[in-house]
Amino acid sequence: MSIKLLTDEQKELYSLMLPVYGAIVKQNKAAEILNVSVATLYRMREQGIGVNYKKLNSASKNGSVVYPLHCIVKYLTTSNVKTA
Repeated sequence: MSIKLLTDEQKELYSLMLPVYGAIVKQNKAAEILNVSVATLYRMREQGIGVNYKKLNSASKNGSVVYPLHCIVKYLTTSNVKTA
């Protein structure tokens, strides 16, 4: 996924968050941004829902999991339910 695929609103949010969190976000910070626990992030990954992530050292079962900031921004802005 490319930053170019973000909407203008998402690009603006990304540009505000980038200096604070960096382009790659560790699990603890991702949980904080999303207001969920690290355990919830784990369950979301296991269920195939939630934010897209990358597993570093994927050859290992216990590889580190990180979240690209643009994926977090896209999740935050597209998972909203709109009401009338």
